[in-house]
Amino acid sequence: MAKLMSSSNFLFFSLALLITVSSIPNFASASLKEVKALLKWKESLQIPNNSLLSSWIPLPMNSSASVPCTSWFGVVCNDDGSIQKLNLSSSGLKGTLHQFPFSLLHNLTHFDLGMNNFFGPIPPEIRHLSKLVYLDFSVNKFSGVIPPEIGNLYQLTIFYLY
Repeated sequence: MAKLMSSSNFLFFSLALLITVSSIPNFASASLKEVKALLKWKESLQIPNNSLLSSWIPLPMNSSASVPCTSWFGVVCNDDGSIQKLNLSSSGLKGTLHQFPFSLLHNLTHFDLGMNNFFGPIPPEIRHLSKLVYLDFSVNKFSGVIPPEIGNLYQLTIFYLY
């Protein structure tokens, strides 16, 4: 009886360990995808030389994916390490949202690009930010119509666009 109990405890522990270890790469790869996508978007922007976005650097090979959560200007992550808030207001940025990784930042709740020099249309892909609560695109040079997809962001409670 004691041997059976010991075997069952070992089996339970092994299964719990396997589940925990197998979920770690998924967490890291999700964060890594967000990081790579934001770096690609950054490359498409015109950024002042003294910009605080200079903290947005590629991750060293031996680095953890949590680096953007702790050292990138304007980036705040949730407990799972996924990017939750992006505040780049008054950063002197110029560019478009064409290469912004809307579909990869599905945990974004706050998105602030206010008081920059963004132009062009707001892409309909903004619909992928389904957890968005706060959106500030004020004092930019966006053009075109407001995409109707913004109306499907049901958690959005604050939206600045002027």
